[in-house]
Amino acid sequence: MAHTLFARMLFGILSVEGAIEASAAANTFDYVAQTHAITDAGVIVVDTRQTAVCQQRSIAGAHCLAPDNLLGPHGRLPSFRQINWVLGTAGLPGTGTVVVVGDNPMRREFVAGMLFLSGQPNVRILTQPMAALLKTGTIRTDPGRPRAMLSQPLFKAHARANLVAFRHELQHDLEGKHPPILLDGRSDAQYWGVEIRAARGGHIPSAQLFAMRTARAQLRTVTGAAQPGTIVYAQDPFSGIAYFTLLRAGLRMPVRVYPGGWRQWAAHTNLPADAQTYPQFPPATRVTPTTPRSVLEPALWGALASLLAVLLILGMLFTLKATKRG
Repeated sequence: MAHTLFARMLFGILSVEGAIEASAAANTFDYVAQTHAITDAGVIVVDTRQTAVCQQRSIAGAHCLAPDNLLGPHGRLPSFRQINWVLGTAGLPGTGTVVVVGDNPMRREFVAGMLFLSGQPNVRILTQPMAALLKTGTIRTDPGRPRAMLSQPLFKAHARANLVAFRHELQHDLEGKHPPILLDGRSDAQYWGVEIRAARGGHIPSAQLFAMRTARAQLRTVTGAAQPGTIVYAQDPFSGIAYFTLLRAGLRMPVRVYPGGWRQWAAHTNLPADAQTYPQFPPATRVTPTTPRSVLEPALWGALASLLAVLLILGMLFTLKATKRG
Protein backbone atom coordinates (compact mmCIF):
# COMPACT_ATOMS: atom_id res chain seq x y z
CA MET A 1 0.00 0.00 0.00
CA ALA A 2 2.83 2.38 0.85
CA HIS A 3 4.48 1.81 -2.51
CA THR A 4 1.16 2.28 -4.36
CA LEU A 5 0.53 5.59 -2.58
CA PHE A 6 4.09 6.66 -3.27
CA ALA A 7 3.84 5.80 -6.95
CA ARG A 8 0.51 7.59 -7.35
CA MET A 9 1.62 10.80 -5.67
CA LEU A 10 5.25 11.18 -6.63
CA PHE A 11 6.23 9.76 -9.98
CA GLY A 12 5.18 7.86 -13.06
CA ILE A 13 6.61 4.41 -13.60
CA LEU A 14 8.54 3.81 -16.81
CA SER A 15 9.93 0.64 -18.33
CA VAL A 16 13.44 0.07 -17.08
CA GLU A 17 14.88 -1.18 -20.36
CA GLY A 18 14.12 1.95 -22.37
CA ALA A 19 15.07 4.37 -19.62
CA ILE A 20 18.40 2.69 -18.90
CA GLU A 21 19.37 2.54 -22.58
CA ALA A 22 18.41 6.18 -23.13
CA SER A 23 20.43 7.46 -20.19
CA ALA A 24 23.35 5.01 -20.21
CA ALA A 25 25.73 7.41 -21.90
CA ALA A 26 25.11 10.23 -19.44
CA ASN A 27 24.61 8.22 -16.27
CA THR A 28 27.66 8.12 -14.02
CA PHE A 29 26.03 6.44 -11.02
CA ASP A 30 24.51 3.01 -11.52
CA TYR A 31 24.41 -0.71 -10.72
CA VAL A 32 26.15 -3.29 -12.90
CA ALA A 33 25.77 -7.05 -12.96
CA GLN A 34 28.53 -7.92 -15.45
CA THR A 35 31.88 -8.82 -13.94
CA HIS A 36 33.75 -7.32 -16.89
CA ALA A 37 33.08 -3.94 -15.25
CA ILE A 38 35.87 -4.67 -12.78
CA THR A 39 38.39 -5.67 -15.43
CA ASP A 40 38.03 -2.66 -17.74
CA ALA A 41 41.18 -0.63 -18.20
CA GLY A 42 41.61 2.20 -15.73
CA VAL A 43 38.86 1.01 -13.37
CA ILE A 44 39.54 1.22 -9.62
CA VAL A 45 37.88 -1.48 -7.49
CA VAL A 46 36.80 -0.59 -3.94
CA ASP A 47 36.12 -3.50 -1.59
CA THR A 48 33.64 -2.58 1.18
CA ARG A 49 34.08 -5.71 3.30
CA GLN A 50 35.86 -5.60 6.65
CA THR A 51 39.46 -4.50 6.19
CA ALA A 52 40.90 -7.74 7.59
CA VAL A 53 38.81 -9.79 5.15
CA CYS A 54 39.72 -7.54 2.23
CA GLN A 55 43.43 -7.73 3.05
CA GLN A 56 43.28 -11.50 3.15
CA ARG A 57 41.89 -11.91 -0.37
CA SER A 58 40.20 -9.59 -2.82
CA ILE A 59 40.10 -8.73 -6.50
CA ALA A 60 43.61 -7.98 -7.76
CA GLY A 61 44.38 -4.30 -7.21
CA ALA A 62 41.30 -3.66 -5.04
CA HIS A 63 41.38 -0.88 -2.45
CA CYS A 64 39.95 -1.73 0.99
CA LEU A 65 37.42 0.83 2.23
CA ALA A 66 34.94 -0.33 4.89
CA PRO A 67 31.99 1.96 5.78
CA ASP A 68 33.28 2.63 9.30
CA ASN A 69 36.30 4.37 7.74
CA LEU A 70 33.92 7.06 6.47
CA LEU A 71 31.96 7.58 9.69
CA GLY A 72 32.87 9.33 12.91
CA PRO A 73 32.01 8.30 16.49
CA HIS A 74 28.48 6.88 16.90
CA GLY A 75 27.95 6.89 13.14
CA ARG A 76 28.41 10.66 12.74
CA LEU A 77 29.06 11.92 9.22
CA PRO A 78 32.34 13.90 8.98
CA SER A 79 32.88 16.96 6.78
CA PHE A 80 33.69 16.61 3.09
CA ARG A 81 37.22 17.74 3.85
CA GLN A 82 37.72 14.87 6.30
CA ILE A 83 36.06 12.41 3.93
CA ASN A 84 38.36 13.49 1.08
CA TRP A 85 41.37 12.88 3.29
CA VAL A 86 40.14 9.34 4.09
CA LEU A 87 39.51 8.63 0.41
CA GLY A 88 43.05 9.76 -0.33
CA THR A 89 44.47 7.38 2.28
CA ALA A 90 42.56 4.61 0.50
CA GLY A 91 44.53 5.44 -2.65
CA LEU A 92 41.65 7.05 -4.54
CA PRO A 93 42.54 10.08 -6.72
CA GLY A 94 38.95 11.18 -7.40
CA THR A 95 39.20 10.63 -11.16
CA GLY A 96 37.94 8.03 -13.59
CA THR A 97 35.63 5.14 -12.72
CA VAL A 98 35.28 3.32 -9.42
CA VAL A 99 33.48 -0.02 -9.11
CA VAL A 100 32.25 -0.75 -5.59
CA VAL A 101 32.11 -4.40 -4.54
CA GLY A 102 31.26 -6.35 -1.38
CA ASP A 103 28.90 -8.88 0.14
CA ASN A 104 26.43 -6.64 1.99
CA PRO A 105 24.21 -4.47 -0.27
CA MET A 106 23.89 -1.62 2.24
CA ARG A 107 27.66 -1.45 2.78
CA ARG A 108 28.19 -1.26 -0.99
CA GLU A 109 25.49 1.38 -1.38
CA PHE A 110 26.77 3.53 1.47
CA VAL A 111 30.37 3.61 0.21
CA ALA A 112 29.19 4.19 -3.38
CA GLY A 113 26.95 7.03 -2.23
CA MET A 114 29.78 8.62 -0.28
CA LEU A 115 32.04 8.45 -3.32
CA PHE A 116 29.37 9.96 -5.55
CA LEU A 117 28.56 12.77 -3.11
CA SER A 118 32.28 13.45 -2.70
CA GLY A 119 32.52 14.09 -6.44
CA GLN A 120 33.85 10.82 -7.90
CA PRO A 121 33.03 11.19 -11.63
CA ASN A 122 31.85 7.63 -12.30
CA VAL A 123 30.61 5.24 -9.62
CA ARG A 124 29.23 1.77 -10.26
CA ILE A 125 28.00 -0.86 -7.80
CA LEU A 126 28.57 -4.52 -8.68
CA THR A 127 25.46 -6.44 -7.62
CA GLN A 128 27.18 -9.84 -7.54
CA PRO A 129 28.38 -10.64 -3.98
CA MET A 130 32.11 -10.98 -3.50
CA ALA A 131 31.77 -14.43 -1.91
CA ALA A 132 30.16 -15.78 -5.07
CA LEU A 133 32.54 -13.90 -7.33
CA LEU A 134 35.65 -15.27 -5.64
CA LYS A 135 34.34 -18.82 -5.88
CA THR A 136 34.10 -18.65 -9.66
CA GLY A 137 37.87 -18.68 -10.08
CA THR A 138 37.57 -16.46 -13.14
CA ILE A 139 38.84 -13.30 -11.44
CA ARG A 140 42.49 -12.78 -10.56
CA THR A 141 42.83 -12.24 -6.83
CA ASP A 142 45.42 -10.74 -4.50
CA PRO A 143 45.44 -9.31 -0.97
CA GLY A 144 43.47 -6.07 -0.90
CA ARG A 145 45.26 -2.76 -0.48
CA PRO A 146 44.67 -1.27 3.00
CA ARG A 147 44.51 2.44 3.78
CA ALA A 148 47.80 4.29 4.21
CA MET A 149 48.78 6.63 7.04
CA LEU A 150 48.93 9.62 4.68
CA SER A 151 46.56 10.84 2.00
CA GLN A 152 48.45 9.84 -1.12
CA PRO A 153 47.30 10.61 -3.74
CA LEU A 154 45.03 13.52 -2.87
CA PHE A 155 41.35 13.01 -3.65
CA LYS A 156 40.85 15.84 -6.15
CA ALA A 157 37.15 15.62 -7.00
CA HIS A 158 34.76 18.43 -6.08
CA ALA A 159 31.92 17.42 -3.77
CA ARG A 160 28.36 17.36 -5.07
CA ALA A 161 27.25 19.41 -2.08
CA ASN A 162 24.08 20.48 -3.88
CA LEU A 163 22.78 16.93 -3.40
CA VAL A 164 23.02 17.15 0.41
CA ALA A 165 20.33 18.79 2.55
CA PHE A 166 21.38 19.79 6.05
CA ARG A 167 19.06 19.93 9.04
CA HIS A 168 18.76 23.72 9.28
CA GLU A 169 18.15 23.93 5.52
CA LEU A 170 15.45 21.25 5.64
CA GLN A 171 13.79 22.94 8.61
CA HIS A 172 13.74 26.26 6.76
CA ASP A 173 12.34 24.72 3.56
CA LEU A 174 9.59 22.84 5.42
CA GLU A 175 8.42 26.12 6.95
CA GLY A 176 8.23 27.82 3.52
CA LYS A 177 5.34 28.12 1.10
CA HIS A 178 6.64 25.33 -1.14
CA PRO A 179 8.03 22.59 1.12
CA PRO A 180 10.03 19.81 -0.53
CA ILE A 181 8.73 16.29 -1.02
CA LEU A 182 10.20 13.92 1.57
CA LEU A 183 10.69 10.17 1.32
CA ASP A 184 11.25 8.10 4.46
CA GLY A 185 13.17 4.88 3.80
CA ARG A 186 12.74 3.26 7.22
CA SER A 187 10.38 0.44 8.11
CA ASP A 188 6.63 0.84 8.55
CA ALA A 189 6.98 0.34 12.33
CA GLN A 190 9.62 3.06 12.64
CA TYR A 191 7.67 5.45 10.43
CA TRP A 192 4.55 5.20 12.63
CA GLY A 193 6.49 5.37 15.90
CA VAL A 194 5.80 1.78 16.92
CA GLU A 195 9.50 1.02 16.95
CA ILE A 196 11.66 3.75 18.49
CA ARG A 197 15.35 3.88 17.68
CA ALA A 198 15.98 7.54 18.49
CA ALA A 199 15.08 10.12 21.12
CA ARG A 200 11.46 9.77 19.95
CA GLY A 201 9.47 7.91 17.37
CA GLY A 202 7.54 9.07 14.33
CA HIS A 203 8.57 10.81 11.13
CA ILE A 204 9.35 14.24 9.71
CA PRO A 205 6.10 16.09 8.88
CA SER A 206 4.74 15.43 5.35
CA ALA A 207 7.25 12.63 4.69
CA GLN A 208 5.92 9.76 2.57
CA LEU A 209 6.85 6.20 3.48
CA PHE A 210 8.81 4.38 0.78
CA ALA A 211 10.69 1.71 2.71
CA MET A 212 14.14 0.70 1.57
CA ARG A 213 12.99 -2.91 1.38
CA THR A 214 10.23 -1.91 -1.04
CA ALA A 215 12.64 0.15 -3.13
CA ARG A 216 15.13 -2.71 -3.29
CA ALA A 217 12.42 -5.05 -4.55
CA GLN A 218 11.87 -2.64 -7.45
CA LEU A 219 15.57 -2.50 -8.37
CA ARG A 220 16.10 -3.21 -12.05
CA THR A 221 12.37 -3.75 -12.64
CA VAL A 222 11.01 -0.19 -12.65
CA THR A 223 12.43 3.28 -12.70
CA GLY A 224 10.87 6.64 -12.08
CA ALA A 225 11.37 10.40 -12.21
CA ALA A 226 10.87 12.03 -8.83
CA GLN A 227 9.44 15.51 -8.64
CA PRO A 228 12.05 18.27 -8.40
CA GLY A 229 13.32 18.93 -4.89
CA THR A 230 12.60 15.46 -3.49
CA ILE A 231 14.69 14.77 -0.37
CA VAL A 232 15.24 11.29 1.06
CA TYR A 233 16.28 10.17 4.53
CA ALA A 234 16.41 7.07 6.71
CA GLN A 235 17.53 6.35 10.27
CA ASP A 236 21.07 7.75 10.20
CA PRO A 237 23.87 8.67 7.77
CA PHE A 238 24.74 5.05 7.00
CA SER A 239 21.22 3.94 6.09
CA GLY A 240 20.27 7.33 4.61
CA ILE A 241 23.11 7.47 2.11
CA ALA A 242 22.59 3.80 1.21
CA TYR A 243 18.91 4.66 0.57
CA PHE A 244 19.96 7.66 -1.54
CA THR A 245 22.15 5.37 -3.66
CA LEU A 246 19.37 2.84 -4.07
CA LEU A 247 16.94 5.48 -5.37
CA ARG A 248 19.33 7.58 -7.44
CA ALA A 249 21.54 4.87 -8.97
CA GLY A 250 19.00 2.05 -8.90
CA LEU A 251 15.66 3.70 -9.68
CA ARG A 252 17.12 6.70 -11.57
CA MET A 253 15.41 9.21 -9.28
CA PRO A 254 17.22 12.61 -9.14
CA VAL A 255 16.88 12.91 -5.37
CA ARG A 256 18.87 14.70 -2.70
CA VAL A 257 19.66 13.27 0.75
CA TYR A 258 19.25 14.49 4.31
CA PRO A 259 22.05 12.37 5.83
CA GLY A 260 21.33 13.19 9.47
CA GLY A 261 18.10 11.23 9.15
CA TRP A 262 15.43 10.67 11.74
CA ARG A 263 17.98 10.14 14.51
CA GLN A 264 19.30 13.68 14.16
CA TRP A 265 15.88 15.25 13.61
CA ALA A 266 14.36 13.47 16.62
CA ALA A 267 17.21 14.59 18.87
CA HIS A 268 16.14 18.23 18.41
CA THR A 269 12.93 18.15 20.40
CA ASN A 270 11.91 21.62 19.19
CA LEU A 271 11.47 20.26 15.66
CA PRO A 272 7.99 19.05 14.68
CA ALA A 273 7.13 15.42 14.01
CA ASP A 274 4.16 13.39 12.85
CA ALA A 275 3.00 10.17 14.58
CA GLN A 276 5.17 11.25 17.49
CA THR A 277 5.86 8.74 20.27
CA TYR A 278 8.24 8.51 23.18
CA PRO A 279 10.00 5.53 24.77
CA GLN A 280 8.51 4.14 27.98
CA PHE A 281 11.15 3.74 30.65
CA PRO A 282 10.64 1.35 33.61
CA PRO A 283 9.72 3.09 36.92
CA ALA A 284 12.65 4.13 39.04
CA THR A 285 13.64 1.62 41.73
CA ARG A 286 12.73 2.84 45.21
CA VAL A 287 15.82 3.41 47.33
CA THR A 288 15.41 2.16 50.90
CA PRO A 289 17.21 3.88 53.80
CA THR A 290 19.19 0.72 54.62
CA THR A 291 22.10 1.70 52.41
CA PRO A 292 22.92 5.05 54.05
CA ARG A 293 22.31 3.62 57.54
CA SER A 294 24.67 0.75 56.90
CA VAL A 295 27.32 3.31 56.00
CA LEU A 296 26.64 5.83 58.78
CA GLU A 297 26.13 3.54 61.76
CA PRO A 298 29.73 2.22 62.01
CA ALA A 299 31.06 5.77 61.93
CA LEU A 300 28.59 6.86 64.62
CA TRP A 301 29.50 4.02 66.94
CA GLY A 302 33.17 4.68 66.36
CA ALA A 303 32.77 8.34 67.35
CA LEU A 304 30.87 7.41 70.52
CA ALA A 305 33.53 4.87 71.48
CA SER A 306 36.27 7.49 71.03
CA LEU A 307 34.33 9.99 73.17
CA LEU A 308 33.85 7.45 75.96
CA ALA A 309 37.57 6.60 75.88
CA VAL A 310 38.49 10.28 76.22
CA LEU A 311 36.05 10.76 79.12
CA LEU A 312 37.44 7.66 80.84
CA ILE A 313 41.02 8.91 80.55
CA LEU A 314 40.06 12.36 81.84
CA GLY A 315 38.27 10.76 84.81
CA MET A 316 41.30 8.67 85.67
CA LEU A 317 43.57 11.73 85.51
CA PHE A 318 41.23 13.73 87.71
CA THR A 319 41.09 10.91 90.25
CA LEU A 320 44.88 10.52 90.30
CA LYS A 321 45.37 14.25 90.79
CA ALA A 322 42.88 14.38 93.64
CA THR A 323 44.61 11.46 95.36
CA LYS A 324 47.98 13.22 95.28
CA ARG A 325 46.52 16.36 96.89
CA GLY A 326 44.99 14.35 99.69
